[in-house]
This record gives sequence, C-alpha cells and structure tokens, in this order.
Amino acid sequence: MTLTLNLIDETVANPRQQRYNGNQHMLLKTDARVIARLDFLKRLPLFADLPDTEVAALSRDFVAHQYRQGEAIFYQGDPGQALYLIESGQVRIYVQNETGQETSINVCSAGDIFGEMAVIDGLPRSASAVAMENTIVYFLSRDRFREHLRRSPQLALNFMRALSVRVRYSTRQLGSLAVQDVPQRLARKLLELAQQHGQVEIEGVRISLSLNQSDLASLIGATRESINKTLGLFRRNGYLHVEQSHITIVDPDALREISS
Repeated sequence: MTLTLNLIDETVANPRQQRYNGNQHMLLKTDARVIARLDFLKRLPLFADLPDTEVAALSRDFVAHQYRQGEAIFYQGDPGQALYLIESGQVRIYVQNETGQETSINVCSAGDIFGEMAVIDGLPRSASAVAMENTIVYFLSRDRFREHLRRSPQLALNFMRALSVRVRYSTRQLGSLAVQDVPQRLARKLLELAQQHGQVEIEGVRISLSLNQSDLASLIGATRESINKTLGLFRRNGYLHVEQSHITIVDPDALREISS
C-alpha cells in the first residue's frame, strides 16, 4: 500500500507529467470545439452540399466572439469588414434616421448570417446590430470570405440564395407597410416570429424572444400606443398570451385570417 501511494505521489508531483497531462487535456478540448463547430456549420443552408474539406477550411477562418446583452456588434456607417454568423443568442438589426428614431429590420438567431451586404459591395454598414441577449457569433473577414467564394462555386451559389431570401423578405416587409393596417402587420409579424423563433408548448407556440411594445412597434413601423391597443385586442379575443415580454400564440388561425 505504501509503495502504491509513493508511486502516485511521485507521478502527481512530476512537473513534466503534469505538463503532458495538461497539454493532452487542452488538445482534447480544442478537438471537441473544432468538431462541434464543424457539425454546426454543416447543418446550415449556407454550407449545404460543400465537401467536408471546404467546411473545415471555413471553420478554421471563423473567429468566435461573445457579446453581452445590449452590446453593440457594429453601427450603421461602420466599415463592413466581416460576415457574421450566430452560434447562439439573438441579434437585432436596425436602422436609425437623422432624429435618432430606430426601425428594426430583422431579428436573427442561431444559424443566421448578417452583415453580408457590406462584405460584398465594400460600402459602410447600412444598419446597426445589437445583441438582444448574451450571444456568441463567428465572424469571417471580408478578404477571407471573398477568397472562399472564389474557390467554391457551391458556396457562392448558396450565398446568392441567402441574399435572394433576404431581398424577398425586405420586399415583403415594404409591401405590408404600404397596404396593411397595424393589426394586419402585427399579426403577420407575430406569425413570422413564431415560425422563426417559436417553441411549441401546451398552450401554443411561445416566441423565444423577449419583446416589449417598443420592439414590436419598431419591427412593423408603428407607434407604441397602437401596439399596446392591438395587443390588448388580441389578448381579449384569446389569440395570444403575454407574460414578462414573452408572447405565446394560442390561436394562429385567427392571426392568419387577420394578416391576410
């Protein structure tokens, strides 16, 4: 028993052995992070149908960064030097006019890209981005992203598809602002948010975003007062529940009828 204890003590006390064990542990943690990042990227439409070697090369060029809730990622007018990809958390994209009034363009969550326009045209950022909660993003420099696009026709095609989806979304938003009233726009936006960020629960579909009335007003181009009035109407009619800035859609069919 004494001999065994002495051997264990000697191993633990050996600095070289400690360094070796520490290095092995760090390598294992690094390998696990690399594998997790590869698996994450391969599940995203932007990297669909890419060979594993290309996804691995992209993975090596992405750099992770964590932002706290409320922290700005970039501002409107900043140089567009990187493409961003959300690993976890949520990011609000918004524009600001000369008087400082904000209009939200989109809410992005895990798997979404943003900041893509500026890395293509080289112009300053056309919008600002802020973390709505503690968020981890990967960013890829403009030069490295362009190099990957030149080398991979499939990545370029996937990226064009992503841009097409974004343009169609923006066109649809502008159309609804022009012809729909506040209840129609709000119903449509809630259904959209439920589809993108919804969690199915017993009572209905809970939108996993913390949205106050100002956030909703900014998203559909309305006033806070009109949002308050419309939400109250939707609650009284049993279309949804609101609890601590979280909305649960109870009757999606009713909202679809209103939004049409």
